[in-house]
Amino acid sequence: MIAKAECIPCLVNQGLNALKKLNLNEELQKEVALRAVQYLSRFKTIDKSPAYYAYYVQQIVKELTGKEDPFKEQKRIANAKALEMLPSLMKDLETSEDPLAYALKVSACGNLIDFAVMGNVDFNEVLKDLLKRDFAVWDYDKLLERLQEARNIFIIGDNAGEIAFDKLLVKVLKDSGKEVFYGVKGKPILNDATLEDAKEVSMTDLCTVIDNGSDKVGTWLEDCSEEFRKIFFEADVVISKGQANYETLSNVERDLFFLLTAKCNPIARELDGEKGKLVLRYKSVLR
Repeated sequence: MIAKAECIPCLVNQGLNALKKLNLNEELQKEVALRAVQYLSRFKTIDKSPAYYAYYVQQIVKELTGKEDPFKEQKRIANAKALEMLPSLMKDLETSEDPLAYALKVSACGNLIDFAVMGNVDFNEVLKDLLKRDFAVWDYDKLLERLQEARNIFIIGDNAGEIAFDKLLVKVLKDSGKEVFYGVKGKPILNDATLEDAKEVSMTDLCTVIDNGSDKVGTWLEDCSEEFRKIFFEADVVISKGQANYETLSNVERDLFFLLTAKCNPIARELDGEKGKLVLRYKSVLR
């Protein structure tokens, strides 16, 4: 996906939102905004994915905060809160008429809950409300068709907290006899899940977790480890979570499924969806 005009102010705001979550001062926020604008103004044309530019904006945040993992504490909180919710979700999964559809919906809703900034709210109630949302794009029949012949599945994860919700999807797939691999970041960036987060939520006890060796926003295959790329291209089915992974993998030469919530209009338009709605979109090799 190539960045749109609307993505430019969003990229600056992403840097500012990072600082707000970290409770940093106004002067530092101004400096990040100015540095981000200066960085983006260097380009004569914006011809790469939004995630490409977002990565460099986040390097400014890291530099000015002096922290390699500015979101470490926020990720810890997200994982802990999500784990508290997991027993009731697992119980609902057991009574669901269609466990796979339910697990996909929980997974797609997971990245909408921002545990770090929502304070003392009832997250179970928040998730119940989110689960009432409809899928604007639902290529479920295609997924069922592909799963019928599949032996192994590769899920590329997104955020901390959200990774705990993905355990339902991993469980359903494993219960159906599939081998499941789960991909995480190799190094900290934003609130993306790393191997440390996978261990915190016990994903490592459930399936084989592969870190991609990279700290880029989204998944830049050229920057990923050989092991990660091998699993990506050889897996029978790949499910990619979240917007940044869509931005960086939408033009890759392999078929895959994108599972996410469309959080902005450019993504919604790209996926024939609607902002705020859930998406399960199949991309064939020839698109």
